[in-house]
Formats: sequence, C-alpha cells, structure tokens
Amino acid sequence: MKTIKSQSEVIIISEKVQRMRIKTLIEFLKNLKNEKIKGRLLDIGCQEGEITWMLHKEGFEAHGVDINYKQIEKAKQKYPQIEFKQADCGNKIPFPNNFFDVVWAGDVIEHICNTDIFINEVNRVLKKGGLFILSIPTHNRTKNVIIAFFRFEKHFDPEFPHYRFYTLKSLRKVLEKRGFKYIVVIDTKFL
Repeated sequence: MKTIKSQSEVIIISEKVQRMRIKTLIEFLKNLKNEKIKGRLLDIGCQEGEITWMLHKEGFEAHGVDINYKQIEKAKQKYPQIEFKQADCGNKIPFPNNFFDVVWAGDVIEHICNTDIFINEVNRVLKKGGLFILSIPTHNRTKNVIIAFFRFEKHFDPEFPHYRFYTLKSLRKVLEKRGFKYIVVIDTKFL
C-alpha cells in the first residue's frame, strides 16, 4: 500500500474542491449582486484572507474574522486594505448590529460548539433582508472511506474538532428554528 501517494491524492482532491467552492461562491454572489445584494460582506473563518480578498476584488466591502490569531496577522499583512479581526464567533462576532449585507461561513459551522450562539450572532450582525451563505462538508460514502483510511486522526483532531456533522435537512432545520427564511440549497456535489 502506497500511503504517501494516497494521502497526496486526498490533499489534491481537497484543494480542487476548495477552488471549485470559491468559484461557485463568487459566481453565486455575482449573480445576486446584479439583482440586489451589495455592500458589506463578512467572511467568517477567513483564515489568511484569500477568499476575503477575492470578494473585495468583486466589489464588496469585505471584512474577515477567524479564531486563529496567527492567520489573522498574516491576512492583515497580505491585505492591509481589508479589516480583519481575531475572534471566536461561537461566542461573539465583533461587529455592530445590522452591519452586514452578506455573511459567508465556509465549512465553519461544524467547528462551532454552541450553534445557537453562532447563528444568533450571525442574525445580529446581518441587516434585515441580508443573506447568510454557508457551506458544510459533504459526508458521503466515498469521503467517509477516505477519511477512515487516510485522514481519520486529522479529521477528528481534538485540537480543532468537528463538533457536529450536518445533513442538508438537519442544517435547514437548525436555521429555520432560529428565524432564517428562504433557505436555498445549492448542491455542488463535491466529493
């Protein structure tokens, strides 16, 4: 068994999915922007700010927040024209009420311990009529086998845990329970 080769293939697949997800998000926002959405956008879980920067280039007043202080410092160095803040959004999002037109959280919610606080905070910082866009990891049979064989320890790392796994149905239920309406699901069928 060639473990290293298999692990490399998993990483390549993961990077390819990330690029497709970013492209899908930007195309989705471009289409919405032409209709009604513009203005301030928050990228929750922004890491080093690459997606935040891309959204800034698309004309949004983009802001980024991440729990990891080192990544926020790198984001500030790379993109000084964008506001980045370090915070645990599972406790409080460090922006005023009704501040954002769009909130984006890409593969973040499964890392949040207290989903109620997180979604209530998103509601608080989002303007009335604003848009909350999020993605969740797909857990189908193929991905589960890959995780089980090659990335189990990393995927369930207690230092950076996945607290929950959502299906589209369970995520819709959580969001509706907390006041979100017009929930649209775009199934990109990645992995």
